[in-house]
Amino acid sequence: MIERVGLIVHTDKPDALRFTREAVEWLQENGLQVYLEPEIANALEMPRYLCDEATLCESDLLIAVGGDGTILRASHLAAPRAIPILGVHLGRFGFIAQIKPNELHTAIARVQAGDYTVERRLMVRAEVFREGEQICSVIALNDVVVTKGAVARMITLQTFVNDTFLATYAADGVVVATPTGSTAYSLSAGGAIVDPACDVLLLTPICAHTLSARPLVLPADKRVKVVVTADDGDFHLQADGGETVRLRSGDAVHVSQAEERTHLIVFDPDEFYTKLRDRLLWGERVNV
Repeated sequence: MIERVGLIVHTDKPDALRFTREAVEWLQENGLQVYLEPEIANALEMPRYLCDEATLCESDLLIAVGGDGTILRASHLAAPRAIPILGVHLGRFGFIAQIKPNELHTAIARVQAGDYTVERRLMVRAEVFREGEQICSVIALNDVVVTKGAVARMITLQTFVNDTFLATYAADGVVVATPTGSTAYSLSAGGAIVDPACDVLLLTPICAHTLSARPLVLPADKRVKVVVTADDGDFHLQADGGETVRLRSGDAVHVSQAEERTHLIVFDPDEFYTKLRDRLLWGERVNV
């Protein structure tokens, strides 16, 4: 039974703020304890719902209001604690989000009735080693990206699977993605689309300077290591498009499946294929 609901909200979307105000009032009227991050509580002038991160993470359910980026942010809070996430789609594509704003009441009723499933989405962990010492560890639901800076020249990426050397790419970077992230940056770099129920990793070079560099799908229990070199050292790592970690030439990035999983509330497990058809114009002729 859901009793405590936290809301993670895209603060730059006016529609998200309007929806959140209505949602908070409706949830409270229906006997649910509501938690809001300080920025949202202050923006909505609802101080009684303001809480710190520790209290937010005591929620039985997190509602992510915005686009898929909001769900990615929520996943970093929810995954270590196995809190289920319900995504409300206010973005452009919304491959991860499950419902539209006008469906919230019905969705909460279904959750309370147990009429839903939880998908345990694969996440990846990236660890950065510098001269043998670990300097950084991050998790991601979509992808980990090692890429050059805005004005850097092409970088060189020595890539290993487990401890076996795979290839050296001269490229703009490389993406290590989950199936959930297969419709994000990896797709734009030429990677495969993968059903998010699969447990695999996707290794996708970005603008590699060779025709032999192709995206690779790996079992999820494999470990990818990328050692980066560049003359000017202007390159970095990002997990789910978040905070940038500046890298140095010779740093090694180890990427493997994380112990954590993102728990997403799903009402139609096959909706992914509907989204492919509707949002990527799957199979449609787009030149007429």
